[in-house]
Amino acid sequence: MEANFTFNTMDNYYRTDISFLKKIGFFFAVFFVCFFITATIYSILMQKYGAVNGVILAQVALQNLLSFAAPALIVAAFITRKPLRYLGLSVCPEGRQLLFVCLVYVATIPMMNLLVELNYAVTFPDSLKPVEELLRQYEQAAQAVTDQLIKGQSVAGVLLLVLVIGCLTGFGEEIFFRGMLTKMFVDCPMNRHIAIWLGALIFSLMHFQFFGFVPRLLMGAMFGYFLVWTGSLWVPIFAHALNNSMVVVSNYAMEQGLLSRSIDEFGTTDCCLWLSIVSVAAFVALIKYARR
Repeated sequence: MEANFTFNTMDNYYRTDISFLKKIGFFFAVFFVCFFITATIYSILMQKYGAVNGVILAQVALQNLLSFAAPALIVAAFITRKPLRYLGLSVCPEGRQLLFVCLVYVATIPMMNLLVELNYAVTFPDSLKPVEELLRQYEQAAQAVTDQLIKGQSVAGVLLLVLVIGCLTGFGEEIFFRGMLTKMFVDCPMNRHIAIWLGALIFSLMHFQFFGFVPRLLMGAMFGYFLVWTGSLWVPIFAHALNNSMVVVSNYAMEQGLLSRSIDEFGTTDCCLWLSIVSVAAFVALIKYARR
């Protein structure tokens, strides 16, 4: 894969010459307005129906379409004459690129699982124990919501979860963090590696899950490199949707007794630690192949 992440610098491409600070300020201003609208709608639904699965899924869909996708599309349309091209949505992915994403995903499962375990095992000093307990409670609450959504689902219900948690989340978060945010950093101009990692840092921070911060940071960087290498936002969207969908499907398979062990355990200290070493080697080999 050869890097082809470029910007059209023709005079008629950008609507107006706006500084980086104004663009990113406008972007987050639109985001906060859309986020407030989303939170208001969710609050109304919660008061009327309670924390049922339908309300939770509606909140996820609204968050991704209104809070994430809408600001990116609005700002892209404001600053350029070809917003879909600017966001990378006009470039169709190639089959070999999607196959490469699948290979990277499979190869990195043990490595990422070990990182998740090590990150979760981080402890705070005694003076910060209340903060640690609060952060762990937040993560446990998020996991409880996921368990609630998956528990007792039919095949049709799982497909709906894949659509919302997998596809919509992949689309919404990628158009926000990679399609707009990372591209604005590159357009700053900024070194592309710094832009990718800065976008990944904000991506991980905005999930507000400290005990999953490092794996999510690395995953965000990987999605950023997929965009840089291919020029198509659909590639990181596919990668993000694949990751989220596999979490849903594997948890459903565990509940149905189709899997004796969760996919999240492979490569951890409790199961096949050696797989993590193989995973790192396979990942390095795939990246070298991609760059070549």
